[in-house]
Amino acid sequence: MQIAQHAAELVQGLTGSPEGVARLAGAVGTLLPPLLRLVPGPAATSRAALVALEPAVQRRLLELNAVGRCMDYVREKACVGREDLLVMLLANLTALEAGAEALLQVGKGPLEGLHVAMLLKLFLAPVTPGAADTYEHVATILPNVTRFSAGRRLLLQPGRGLLQALASQLRSSSELRRCGCAGAMKNCCFSCEQDGTADDIAAETEALSTILDVLCGVTAKVADEPEREALAEAVLCLARVDSARKQLWKCDAPTLLQKGYEYEENPTVCACMEGTAELFLADGFEPAPADADGAAAGAGGEQQEPHGSSSSVVQIEEID
Repeated sequence: MQIAQHAAELVQGLTGSPEGVARLAGAVGTLLPPLLRLVPGPAATSRAALVALEPAVQRRLLELNAVGRCMDYVREKACVGREDLLVMLLANLTALEAGAEALLQVGKGPLEGLHVAMLLKLFLAPVTPGAADTYEHVATILPNVTRFSAGRRLLLQPGRGLLQALASQLRSSSELRRCGCAGAMKNCCFSCEQDGTADDIAAETEALSTILDVLCGVTAKVADEPEREALAEAVLCLARVDSARKQLWKCDAPTLLQKGYEYEENPTVCACMEGTAELFLADGFEPAPADADGAAAGAGGEQQEPHGSSSSVVQIEEID
């Protein structure tokens, strides 16, 4: 087994430079199958093998059913102490369309969505204070799978409360968790009219209130600009749908956005807030005269279209 560990470490060493990656790319057919077989092995060998599974060979890994095998290892607890690396590998694989579809198990009938549901359960479980956040990188996977309707439908299943569970992560101490969940919710809102899910999202009033609270800094201003941008785009997309906009009214969105806009400096967030306010104005919303100068309906602001779905990758590095 020491020979296997040494071999995996040699391959891992090649991933540290462009030249080494180029050399590996020419031998992926030979190297990848044995590396995958080493993943559930002893800790040192497994860690070296996981780090060696470089993102540059994603497509070949998908041909070897790496997504399914990684999920088997998670389910069987075959890589205790290296789950973080397994999830990081899945995050990189799901940046590709084929990888996201494999994780979603698209077309697999009753199995569809089970992999993602398992990862969500692990991701949303409480993290013991002071302990490693083993499943933190599931937050990178969520924007990747919500580029597809199957992923969005999974998060928006009525009665499961997953949207609110993700909204609760917007106040996490982990920037990765905050931004990943915001990106996933933006993807759901961006396609809500096309998917016919606007009413499902609008019904999640607790989640909407949390999104508005975090975006507008009602409780405390969030420092992450990517998170605020994603949430501002999500609210703008919802406001464009009449039924969802009515629900935003009930959540006092016009007043909250006006207050948030007063102190907002990010141009993307400001543009989205202005666009949202114009939709409220079209409904007959009129700000109080004393607040007119700072209203989110700021005249002359050019509306910015949401960026739409995006995917994410992570750099897999060895963690001591």
